[in-house]
Amino acid sequence: MKRFAFNERAVLAFCHDAVMLVLSWAITFLLLLSVRGTFPVGWSAELSLVLAVSLPVQAAISTLFGMYQGLWRYASLPDVQRIVASVIAGSVAVALTLSVGGWMQSLEFAHFFVQALLLITLMAGSRISYRSWKEWRLYGNTNENGTPVLVLGAGDAAVGLIKELSRSADWRVMGLLDDDPNKRHRLLHGARVMGSIEELPRIARSLKVKHAIIAMPSVTYPVRRRIIEVCNKARVIVLTVPKFNGISMSPSTPDKAVPPKIRRVAVEDLMKREPIILDDAGLHDLITDKVIMVTGAGGSIGSELCRQIATYQPSMLVLFEQNEFAMYRIEQSLRDAFENLPIASVIGDIKNAKRVNQAMHQYSPSLVFHAAAYKHVPMMEESNAWEAVQNNVLGTLVVARAAIEYGVKKFVLISTDKAVNPTNVMGATKRLSEMLCQALQQTSNTRFEMVRFGNVLGSAGSVIPRFQEQIEHGGPVTVTHPDMVRYFMSIPEAAQLVLQAGTMGLGGEVFVLDMGEPVKIVDLAYDMIRLSEPTDDEIKIVYTGLRPGEKLFEELLADDEHTRPTPHPKLRIAKAREVDATFVDSVSTWLYQERIPDDSDVRRDLKRWVPEYVAQVRPRLKAVSGGEKRSA
Repeated sequence: MKRFAFNERAVLAFCHDAVMLVLSWAITFLLLLSVRGTFPVGWSAELSLVLAVSLPVQAAISTLFGMYQGLWRYASLPDVQRIVASVIAGSVAVALTLSVGGWMQSLEFAHFFVQALLLITLMAGSRISYRSWKEWRLYGNTNENGTPVLVLGAGDAAVGLIKELSRSADWRVMGLLDDDPNKRHRLLHGARVMGSIEELPRIARSLKVKHAIIAMPSVTYPVRRRIIEVCNKARVIVLTVPKFNGISMSPSTPDKAVPPKIRRVAVEDLMKREPIILDDAGLHDLITDKVIMVTGAGGSIGSELCRQIATYQPSMLVLFEQNEFAMYRIEQSLRDAFENLPIASVIGDIKNAKRVNQAMHQYSPSLVFHAAAYKHVPMMEESNAWEAVQNNVLGTLVVARAAIEYGVKKFVLISTDKAVNPTNVMGATKRLSEMLCQALQQTSNTRFEMVRFGNVLGSAGSVIPRFQEQIEHGGPVTVTHPDMVRYFMSIPEAAQLVLQAGTMGLGGEVFVLDMGEPVKIVDLAYDMIRLSEPTDDEIKIVYTGLRPGEKLFEELLADDEHTRPTPHPKLRIAKAREVDATFVDSVSTWLYQERIPDDSDVRRDLKRWVPEYVAQVRPRLKAVSGGEKRSA
């Protein structure tokens, strides 16, 4: 039962409803007069008696139904339903009370029906009228000068979108397009369904519209790609709305609606993805009220891990990062989003054992996500091989040993698909890091888990920011090889599955993420060109040749032959080669040598520690002149 909130607005609403009750009964008696031609004897006394009974009964029932808990400016269908229910219940109660008391003289039960209908009309009409007046004052005709736009889809999502756009000065909905012939020429909040999506080029041209918003959140992957193709043909900028749940209000100005967060369709929207279902209970057990440490916290994966970890309310989140600016950005982002989360920002190098030990000793984390690493393949391949070894391998060893010494319960290493049969220094160093964790697992109480995944969309140093920059400059877009294929996953997806793997490991497992279907890099480039700002020029694609250490195909070992399943459909456990516990001491001697070996020596020694490593150093190929082009 809801308690009556005794405040100024509630009192005014209560008084208004009391007046409407009196008015409804007065009108009912006038109708009674018009039917009979004269007032019944003692009608004024009878009206006073009816009001004396109706006012307290209806007030009590309206309060029980929560009539005075809401705000009139947000009156909607649920409020009208609540009015109908409370008035009907009140009228029945009043009729029964008068009937049992023998106080019904000239009134009949039909009169109570008329009075209830009048009261519902007066109460609901007042509230809806007030909301309409309030919205007109707030928004008026704010979208008359907005950018004209067509909405693709005419379902529930489109209805919600149009309602939000009507409150924004940025957009003006010219019409809707939907493939359902039964919706053709129908009106949705004043916007007409003008035709099918295939008719977009003609309709956009006739209305001089340059933008279209997709409002079909449940549309299938092939249909989504078809819509993008139609938009590209129509030379319109295609937009989407990630999510919206009715009216979004600004916390600082609750009377103002926040415009819907419309964004350009990104390449991630064109990739076939199944939703990831997480074990929330397991993640709460793993993280909630625990001290969690993330190394490389300012990086692409590290920062997203921090954000997702924060949602599970750890007792403290320890950020370990060498880059000062990256640390500042993630720290400010977390403080803005999670005001009550204790955050420790530790600037330090993972190779510095004293600094790592100091942080472990001071904060005593129970779980460490080790995301700090050098990951750029060509850069690590060319004159930086020993730095890759020092950062990726020695850094992992330093953090892992500190975790053991200071009683960390679980250590999760972020690895890569390039660690599988590596052909480059970066991949070999990540595989060697996995092997060190496997060896340390055999003599420690800390549980070591390794998680491999492929390329992450939009991460620092990845192909997508590079393609985007080239497209913004009018091309050409450079692709190393027409047959190059990679697995891709969004940053949030990767971080979610890393957390999920953390809940499963018993110690020493190498988890492999289901990265979905592989994507040809050239197709990715074409998609990004299609999604770019429509221009009259064509953007060329130029093939530059494979760079040192690159493969045409990456391996994840996610098949049944080389992995075993886990309870989560998107995680499998690789059957990695076992490593002897003495392996750590042998590798440590090599890592702590005083001299800096040249790249050829590093590759030779990596081959000794990682037998499956096959170096593929090849000269950079000359760019293909003329290249290939496909219309944007």
